[in-house]
Amino acid sequence: MSICQENLTPFSLRHHFILSPQAERAMTRLAQVHGDTIRTGSSKGLVIQGPSGVGKSTLIQEYVRELESSKKTDQGQRSVLIVEIPSSPTKKNLAAAMLTAMNDRYADSRSHSAETKFARIIQLLKNLSVEVVVLDEAQHLVDYMRNNAYEAADWIKSLMNETGIAFVLVGLKRTENLLLANEQLRRRFSATVDYGRFMLTEESWKQFAMLLKAIHELLPVCSISFSGRDIILRFYLASFGLIDYLIKVLDRAVWLVEDLNLEGIDLALLAQSFRDEVWSYAPEERNPFSSTFDFQPLIGTREPFENFDTIAA
Repeated sequence: MSICQENLTPFSLRHHFILSPQAERAMTRLAQVHGDTIRTGSSKGLVIQGPSGVGKSTLIQEYVRELESSKKTDQGQRSVLIVEIPSSPTKKNLAAAMLTAMNDRYADSRSHSAETKFARIIQLLKNLSVEVVVLDEAQHLVDYMRNNAYEAADWIKSLMNETGIAFVLVGLKRTENLLLANEQLRRRFSATVDYGRFMLTEESWKQFAMLLKAIHELLPVCSISFSGRDIILRFYLASFGLIDYLIKVLDRAVWLVEDLNLEGIDLALLAQSFRDEVWSYAPEERNPFSSTFDFQPLIGTREPFENFDTIAA
C-alpha cells in the first residue's frame, strides 16, 4: 500500500505533467525549433503527430507554462499562440480562428478581405510578441484536400514567410500526408516528432512501468502497488497504451475513494472505474481489472479500441 496523503485540494492527474520519454523527446525538439527560429530570424516548422489521447495538447500546455514562467512578458503579450484549425479549413476561417485566438474584435468581420485579415494577423503577432504559433487539429488540412484546404496550407506558408515565427502543426499521424502533397510546406516543416502510444515492446514496457510508478507516487489516497507485471499489463490493456485513459480510470478511482470514504484503490475499485469511464457494458472477462479477465486486447467488435490504430492514422 502507498502512504496515505492528506488531500487539501481537489485532485486530478490532469493537473500534473509527467515527463514520459516521448514527451521529453517532443519537448526537446520543440525547444530546438523555437530556439533556431529566434537565432536565425527565419521561420521554422515542426510537426507533432500521434493518435488522440497520447498527451499532445498537454505537452503544448506544459511548454507554454514553462516558457511563460521562465521569462517576463508585458500584460497582454504571449509567447505562444494556440489555434485550433477549423474542421473544414479555408483561408478565411483559418484567419478568423487566428484572430479570435488573439482576441481581435474584428475576427469575424465579413467586410474585411482576406488580405486585410492577413495583414492584421501579422501586426497582432508582432504586437503580442508571439514567438511560436501552434496549429492544433492539423489533420483537418488533410481530411479536406479540396482547393480550399490547399489554399489554407499555402496561406500558412505565406504567414511563415512574413513573420519569422516558429510554427507547430499538431495532429493525427495522417498530418504528414499534407507535407507529402506540398513540397514547399515540406521544406518548412522538415522536423517531425512521432508521438505515439505505448506499445508492447521491451523498451516501451519499461517506459510504461515507469509512468505507472510516477503516477502512483502522485495519488493522494492509498492504493495497491502498480509495479507488478500483472497490474502493469492490466493497466496497459485498459488504456491501450494511451495516457488519457489511464488518467480517466485513476481520477475516477481517486474520486470514488474520497467520496465513498473507502480505504483505498484496489482491483475491484479499478474495475468499477473502468466501467464508469471507458466501457459501461464490459463483461467481467473483458474488464481488465476483473479477477476473471482473459488478458486479450480490447480491439474486438464494439470494444473500446476497435480499429483504433486505423482511425488514428
